[in-house]
Amino acid sequence: MTPLGAALQKAARELEEQRTAILEAWLRGLSAAPLPAEGDLRASCARELDLFVERLGRGAAEEVLDEEAREGARLARAGKSLQARAQSLSLLDRACLAALAAGAGEGAEAALAMAELAARRLEALLRASEEEGTRRLLDAQEQAAQAAERARELSRANEALRRSEGQSQHRAEQIALLSSVVHRIASILDPERLMQEAAESIQARMNHTYVAVVVLDDEGVLVGRWAGRPGVGRRSAGRAQGPAGGVIGRALRKRAPQVVPDVSKDPDYHPDVPGTHSEMVIPLLDGGEAVGAVDFQTEKAGAFDLDAVAVGETLAEFLVVALRNARLFSEGRRSQG
Repeated sequence: MTPLGAALQKAARELEEQRTAILEAWLRGLSAAPLPAEGDLRASCARELDLFVERLGRGAAEEVLDEEAREGARLARAGKSLQARAQSLSLLDRACLAALAAGAGEGAEAALAMAELAARRLEALLRASEEEGTRRLLDAQEQAAQAAERARELSRANEALRRSEGQSQHRAEQIALLSSVVHRIASILDPERLMQEAAESIQARMNHTYVAVVVLDDEGVLVGRWAGRPGVGRRSAGRAQGPAGGVIGRALRKRAPQVVPDVSKDPDYHPDVPGTHSEMVIPLLDGGEAVGAVDFQTEKAGAFDLDAVAVGETLAEFLVVALRNARLFSEGRRSQG
């Protein structure tokens, strides 16, 4: 049995005792989220929760991860988005962590194990999607090569293939960004350090001019961390003055991504980063409420497309879960101290 499996086996006892509360909390979260539902939701969630807890009770952490990889592959083959599955998992993880925090069982060790399992389950989903995308690309390339042999307009066929490869490479880079950030911050349980590491890893991977991860404090004021190219960024955003403004404020109000291809034409843009030409802000949504945002700025005009928005939303969902886990862990340590 792996160390993770052993730690989760201890947590399983607490989860089994609070199974009913976990199921109800999960169902409430699903009903409040804009997720598609098929069949008897309660019955399917109950079956999945029972199997999940049973596997944890046997210490079969790798069995849980293998099942998630198979589910991700199934969804990818069907051409379905992984967003709904990832959000459902995050709601289940939240309910389990809340149960562990409320119980008198294994405490911090159990919470840490659940946080690691949540991150690795998301990685399994992303890996399955990437593998299916690679398979489809290889199939498309083979079909294009066969068609090119039969086609009279070989140059036009080759040009179409190059465009397809360019789009696939762009998507592969976006998936690699997700995998890189998830791997780097999955085990971090300090909220401030988590935001800093997330900002730095995104900025370094995409070479954006500036990236910030900010959250709203109890007074509704933005606090957070950022990273930028040499001579541009500062390490700590500190506390903002007054209500959230600019494009970030608009994203929080609308609770929707905001993409600005040319900041010089946007009346809300606040010129706080020299050289910025385009900006994208993805809100951090927890239960439908905006609790923060991820801000991307770059000197390239029109830098953010629909793929960037989709990846940003998936990354934001993971950050919400990671920040929530980190806060629960910190609160648990303070209560034990």
